[in-house]
Amino acid sequence: MTRLSYCTNVAPAESVDELLAGLHGLWTEVRRLVAPEGTLGLGLWLPDDAARALCRDPGRMREVRAALTDERLELVTVNAFPARAFHAAVVKEAVYVPAWTEPERFAYTSAVARTVAGIAPQGADVTLSTLPLGYPKLAMPDQLRAGALLLAAVLELHRLRELTGTTIRLAIEPEPCCAIETVQELIEFFGVCVRPVVRHLVAAGIPESAAGDVVRRHLGACLDLCHLAVEHEDPVEAMARLQAADVPVFKVQVSAAVEVSEPADAANRAALARFAEPRWLHQVGAGNGLVVLDLPQALADASFAKSKPWRVHFHVPLHEAEVGGLPTTRPEVARFLRHVATLDEPPVLEIETYTWSVVPGASADLAENVANEIAWVRRELAEG
Repeated sequence: MTRLSYCTNVAPAESVDELLAGLHGLWTEVRRLVAPEGTLGLGLWLPDDAARALCRDPGRMREVRAALTDERLELVTVNAFPARAFHAAVVKEAVYVPAWTEPERFAYTSAVARTVAGIAPQGADVTLSTLPLGYPKLAMPDQLRAGALLLAAVLELHRLRELTGTTIRLAIEPEPCCAIETVQELIEFFGVCVRPVVRHLVAAGIPESAAGDVVRRHLGACLDLCHLAVEHEDPVEAMARLQAADVPVFKVQVSAAVEVSEPADAANRAALARFAEPRWLHQVGAGNGLVVLDLPQALADASFAKSKPWRVHFHVPLHEAEVGGLPTTRPEVARFLRHVATLDEPPVLEIETYTWSVVPGASADLAENVANEIAWVRRELAEG
């Protein structure tokens, strides 16, 4: 059965009090719209301050667990990519801080995992997505350092599972212009930097025959359909390639990109300019394989406009065929969802349209917007 969720990073919630307010407020309202008699799956965003406060305070963890239960909200997955201030006035490259080369990223991820183990039902299976090591590209020594810290996280997740019965799976999410931006780069990272250091798990006391299984259980991939679109990668093929390379796909973020077939056209450029907002990065990928870090840079480069089509990393509403007068990669998302619906063991799905506050022409009713996206995804899954 496909497990569907919506990522709560669409709304600011840096503290435990803000998290609880959202569970009792926005997310309860969404659940009443889409499942008045049922439950709503959530992809919980746990920023650094909230995670550190929760993992040290069993009483506060009980509050969150009770809120989820009372409001009929299911913890399906967790987004641990942005560590803090995801709704600051300007985020841009700060979203990649700290990187997996820094102990602070391990500490944050550990706090999130311990919180999940404390608030999830006993025996739960929860995927935790994380950034693609960092930004920008990393030299091999830094990749190996990141791999070692990721393996330390795997070891902690293994021990949490033995202690609590909760399985937490860490999923690396490729993103354009980052240290790991394509499916091929993720496969190479696993081959060069992950599997060769499995011996460290053996040194930590895990039997050699079981060490590989521990890694496969706790470390895999998160595919973001918008990111894949910007890289012009086919999502069905991408998932198959990862699985063939023995990299499990734990989670898929269901998201669409802006698509422009003629980026040099004056009307299209005027429409694109409305998406060039100052908060988040909006990488632009052209059909010839070139990728530019942000939309304003792409619009300022006359020669890049000749490289077409463009796909823009701007998570746009899934239920709308056009946004801001421009088409999206929604047809590709629909095709992928229908494929996933046929799988015996589908990955966790998380709708992640965190951009509602800056979508050109969007309604201000966030609960209704979210509900409309969930309804669209459910219809596409039903067509599979």
